[in-house]
Amino acid sequence: MKKYLIFAILLELGKHDIVPAKVLADKFEISTRSVFRYLSELESAGIPTFSKLGKNGGVGLKKNFTLESLLLSESDKTFLKSVINSLNVDDSKKKYYIEKLLL
Repeated sequence: MKKYLIFAILLELGKHDIVPAKVLADKFEISTRSVFRYLSELESAGIPTFSKLGKNGGVGLKKNFTLESLLLSESDKTFLKSVINSLNVDDSKKKYYIEKLLL
């Protein structure tokens, strides 16, 4: 479940320039503290995130980051494909996610 949430947060961040942590917490039914913990794990994996305080603040992926810049091992790719294929979305979206990740 934890890996799914981290991946789902990554996908959500990829859709927006900036997202309030509370919005992510509500969407995935977790605490804002968990959101920041998962963001820290993304950072540890080499995915550059940022947080901005204030009225229009939130979290996001740094502008220069693209998903294809990830260096994934074959086992990582296999794992991500299985996670994507297990998502409850139509096949065209699954294909889109897989293509975006260059798997």
